[in-house]
Amino acid sequence: MIRIILRKSSHPVILSIVFLLILWKLLSIRVAAPIILPSPDETIKEILRIIGEVNFFTRVGHTVARSLAGFFIALFAGLGLGILAGVYRPVYTLLLPLVSVTKATPTMSIILLALIWLHTEIAPILVGFLVIFPMIYTNIVQGVRSVDNKLLQMATMYQVKKRRVVSEIYLPSLSSYLIACATSAMGLNLKVVIAAEVLSQPKNCIGNSLYMEQINLNTAGLFGWTIIAVLISSAFDYSLHLLQKRTEKWKYLARQKDTS
Repeated sequence: MIRIILRKSSHPVILSIVFLLILWKLLSIRVAAPIILPSPDETIKEILRIIGEVNFFTRVGHTVARSLAGFFIALFAGLGLGILAGVYRPVYTLLLPLVSVTKATPTMSIILLALIWLHTEIAPILVGFLVIFPMIYTNIVQGVRSVDNKLLQMATMYQVKKRRVVSEIYLPSLSSYLIACATSAMGLNLKVVIAAEVLSQPKNCIGNSLYMEQINLNTAGLFGWTIIAVLISSAFDYSLHLLQKRTEKWKYLARQKDTS
């Protein structure tokens, strides 16, 4: 971790964070009202208080579990249906109205409908799924359509089984599309899940904690939980970044093996 921070490429990021903290501190002094804009040191104190609470990890764990559940359901559904829609035009035409309506529906409407249909513990998962599924599905369809036609013609010529065509031609070509959309989808999913939790009020979660801080007019606590959510989202992004690097490495090694 220290090595990452000390890299020269990280210096602009560190300077930007320092600048934002100084600006935040100056604005909090100018406003002089912690209920409107708490200072960075007050917010840090609240973060330490929040982390020190007994059920902190339970709250974070419940929200992360809901976020990951919605993400993986959307990922597998988007991957499966996206490949089918990309390969078979009738499937694409059949799903087009459903995907278009889901994409155009306001997030708040999805949240409110989910609260009517489902239990408060499950509603945020459905919300996350409905918001990010069109994004993943659309990227997968585009990825399938960008597959090299020469490879497909060769597979047809040699009568390669559909299962091998999917696993050895489509999936390797889709990896860059999949990781790119997954990075955006995972962060967005966490945000909408927390928003759904604020309204549905399941027990022991980040959304419920944000709501309670707002009810108690504890703006520093609100900032604290927001920063924690941002750090969780950054951890998701970093994990996907590592996965992308490993995928690129595997591709490179595979190409080297084929040429040798």
